[in-house]
Amino acid sequence: MIIPDLDDLVLESDEESGLRELGRRFLARGPWTTVAFLVKTKTDPEGEWEGPFLWLHRYQKVAQGWKLVSRFRTTETAQLAALADAIEGWKGYFSDGR
Repeated sequence: MIIPDLDDLVLESDEESGLRELGRRFLARGPWTTVAFLVKTKTDPEGEWEGPFLWLHRYQKVAQGWKLVSRFRTTETAQLAALADAIEGWKGYFSDGR
């Protein structure tokens, strides 16, 4: 599927689809763009919302717009917490001179 403009990107977010977008961040913009989505999901329309989960999507610029090339999705909240802890622990490596 080609998306004409990433600023108009909409996840199917409603009660019927079982997806609720809580937030998004563009982590990188350019010919290869990375978007982080924070979502909640549910598999049963009558069930409880699960999450939050992190979805990372990579889009490539093509002639017609943007094409989803790859995605990574956490599948349990413990993974998201572990990822947040890892990034917090590595913050010192992000500064200049390391």
